[in-house]
Amino acid sequence: MAKIRSVYENTVRRMSEGFLKALQKADWTVPGVLQQTRIWSDVVASRPVPVAYVMVDAMRFEMGHELIGRLTRASEVQIRPAMAALPSITPVGMAALLPGASATFSVVDAKDRLGASVDGVFLPDLSARQKYLKSRVPDLVDLTLDEVISMSTKALQKKVGSAKVIVIRSTEIDAAGENATTTTYARRVMDNVVEDLARCLGRLATIGIGEAVVTADHGHLFFAADRDPSMRLETPGGDAIDLHRRCWIGRGGSTPPGSVRVPGAKLGYATDLDFAFPASTSVFKSGGDLAYHHGGTSLQEMVIPVIAVKLKVDGSAKAEKDAVTLTHDFDTVTNRIFTVQIELGAASKDLFAGARKVRPLVVSDDRPVARAAIATGADLVDGVLTLPPAIRANVGFMLTDDTVKQVRIQVLDAETDAVLYVSKKDIPVRLGV
Repeated sequence: MAKIRSVYENTVRRMSEGFLKALQKADWTVPGVLQQTRIWSDVVASRPVPVAYVMVDAMRFEMGHELIGRLTRASEVQIRPAMAALPSITPVGMAALLPGASATFSVVDAKDRLGASVDGVFLPDLSARQKYLKSRVPDLVDLTLDEVISMSTKALQKKVGSAKVIVIRSTEIDAAGENATTTTYARRVMDNVVEDLARCLGRLATIGIGEAVVTADHGHLFFAADRDPSMRLETPGGDAIDLHRRCWIGRGGSTPPGSVRVPGAKLGYATDLDFAFPASTSVFKSGGDLAYHHGGTSLQEMVIPVIAVKLKVDGSAKAEKDAVTLTHDFDTVTNRIFTVQIELGAASKDLFAGARKVRPLVVSDDRPVARAAIATGADLVDGVLTLPPAIRANVGFMLTDDTVKQVRIQVLDAETDAVLYVSKKDIPVRLGV
């Protein structure tokens, strides 16, 4: 493991240094590649309505490919790369995804606060971006990923109503990277987010939303451990407006060894601000000891996915009675790993009907809190169990949230999200008993 991590870190370092050199040689432009500021005008605005616009904080390009592999309600999927605006931080990237960004976009400061400017409007935070978006797209509904996957179908349909654009915001990847106490836990959460995004699109198809665009504000770097002290650079100093581990924004100061400085005008911004970035995978001394970073110029931070999806819309998925039976030999969950037995029920046991794809879930308050990690007797891939007739499969779950007090087990149809089984009552969770 140590050897693999060393090879990985060296590869990412070489990629970062090489890409930065190419950026500088190309005068900080990437010809022929979709720019983040054009995603709304070139991709979202051209889709038939209603359309879902899913903005995922910190989703890397390869995570977009992983998401595509989990979509079960898609009739057509296209993925392309886009270049995130610099610096690759949330206030900049999320603003670059808004209407009007293709015409007038800049990174500026006001009253010593950093933000983006779109169509002359200063956008330093989520509240400002929501207000701006609503003013440009009045027929719009704004939801979080958690709201979409936790609402009942009826409640979601009512919330969406006749909206032409449904904005769905996900911050879970960035929150996991910034706040997790271990990298293992953070990666587990990130994997669950990709699964939740697939479920989100499936639920939208269920209520009649046939078009979706999924993209991100920026990517990220994520290593197994914190940067070595030798990889922590001095900050440029001067009049610093904002400082992150992978970027400095301000005026004056110096350019520390191991970093590069670029005037805002070089990045196409109408500003007198300068931007400094580590030239490799190093970080500025800005506090914190996490291995998760973004804001800089690496491929992993700057290349984001743009996924355009046509969804199979066939009305509301209805629960099926006796489609699946599920048994377990415990009354209380006392271990983070526990096993259940699943087989097709009387309504699905036609030996000539073939296998059925189902999605076993463990939820608490309608929120997934465990993942199906392993199965015997049937194939389990990315949380989807292919269950043949007359076969009882053993499915092992791994609890991902140690704080829950009770859970329920569900089995959904992997393609329609129809409920095939749900526990009749809550199952208590008492770890360590």
